[in-house]
Amino acid sequence: MLSSANIDFSGILIDLIAIIFFGFGSIYTLIVGMVNLVKKRSHTIGYYFLSFLISGFVALAIAALMAVIWVMSL
Repeated sequence: MLSSANIDFSGILIDLIAIIFFGFGSIYTLIVGMVNLVKKRSHTIGYYFLSFLISGFVALAIAALMAVIWVMSL
C-alpha cells in the first residue's frame, strides 16, 4: 500500500536548485562560448567560469522571485 509513503521535500528542493543553477549556467556559458568563437575572441577559463557562476545565481534569483510571487498569489 502507498499510504505510508513519504515525500522528501527538502531533497526535491535541493535537486531543483542544483538543476536550475547548473542548467542555466551551462546553457549560458555554452552560448557565450559559441558567440565568442564565431567572433574569434579569446577569453580565459576564468571568464567562462565567472559567467557560469553569475548566470547560475541570476537564474536562482529569478526562480526564487517567481516562487515568492506564486506563493503570495495563493
